[in-house]
Amino acid sequence: MNRRNCILDIFSGHIFLGGMVTVLLIVMTIFGHSCIEPYMAAIDDEPELITIEGSIIKGNQLQWVVVSKTSSLNNPDFIPVRGCQVSIIDELSNEFVFEEYMKGAYILEIEDDQLVVGRRYKLAVSTPEGDEYESAYEALQNGVAIDSIYYNIEERVQSYSGNELEGIRFFVDINAPDTISRYFRWKITETYEYTSYGPISYFYYDTSLEPVPPDDIWGVYRCWMTEDLQDLYLTSTTNLTVNEKKKVPLNYVSTETDRLNIKYSLLVNQYSLEENAYNYFMQNKIATDGSGGLYTSQPQQPLTNLYNVNDPSERVLGYFWLSSVTKWRIMVPRINSLQVNDHFYPIETFNMEDHADGPFPLYIMEEPATGVRLTGSPYCFDCTRRGGTTTRPSYWD
Repeated sequence: MNRRNCILDIFSGHIFLGGMVTVLLIVMTIFGHSCIEPYMAAIDDEPELITIEGSIIKGNQLQWVVVSKTSSLNNPDFIPVRGCQVSIIDELSNEFVFEEYMKGAYILEIEDDQLVVGRRYKLAVSTPEGDEYESAYEALQNGVAIDSIYYNIEERVQSYSGNELEGIRFFVDINAPDTISRYFRWKITETYEYTSYGPISYFYYDTSLEPVPPDDIWGVYRCWMTEDLQDLYLTSTTNLTVNEKKKVPLNYVSTETDRLNIKYSLLVNQYSLEENAYNYFMQNKIATDGSGGLYTSQPQQPLTNLYNVNDPSERVLGYFWLSSVTKWRIMVPRINSLQVNDHFYPIETFNMEDHADGPFPLYIMEEPATGVRLTGSPYCFDCTRRGGTTTRPSYWD
């Protein structure tokens, strides 16, 4: 994965969980005192608050920090803070200086041997306006190998429709020594293979209806889609006598989409957390779980380990956390007992009367046995239109 894709992943995941969640938490804190009658709060005049999200992950070469300002819940937006000086400082006074790669996103490649388990690190951010922010010193947590990842076929009821769903639920087991933290987080990336309806025999690009063959009739037939899942997966073993836990639930994949139609893969990243970092992510999880609305639970003061060096009274949002990462990839072949939605768009027989005026380009598939010509939306015949890539992943067998 190149650096640009890494940053795009940051913006699709961490900014959402950091910036948007912290806006939600602020609104809950200020306006969430009514437990009887919800209302739309007028929050456009609320002052902007700085949000700093960052981490040091041993096992990841690329480290990141995102600096932004909050926006109104009625008009949510990402407001980057550019031109900051960002660095990580360890307790031995070693300093690691970040560079701004995209708006508000600061990155640094740190060799793994420079990140020492047990050593404490803090984040320092200076804005162009001269404001200085720091985190508390946090210890780099040791990681533990993932014990096992597996799945079960499950039926569940769709919350908004009441329809019964069929699919698979993934689980993870923890088997860690007592010397390791008892707080855990998982981040998940899914990849699945899918196809278009069939090969492209030729195109019509204009009303001349002159057939133009593609370079490869199968060139955009098969794709792979990779996406980071935004849900927060957390658990703790503090109430157990040993640092072990079985069947911790992860994501559910239903047969409503075609994710399970051919082959599905899950890459699971496991992190050990300090208690305060765990509480921060758990607070975000509660705020974003969609369990009924903004005022369904008591509001809480947003947790943070960041502060303004020269004005400790300023409210600062976000968190700086450290961990070691361990990874596990599981491959799931087609499960024949599941009836999976093929997710194909409507296909119709091509004829001059109905299709001579476009819209162009027209994708034409000619059935070899009958000579019948079929057409449909570009999404029917070009798998990349759905966001996937025709490049086969190196781990795909």
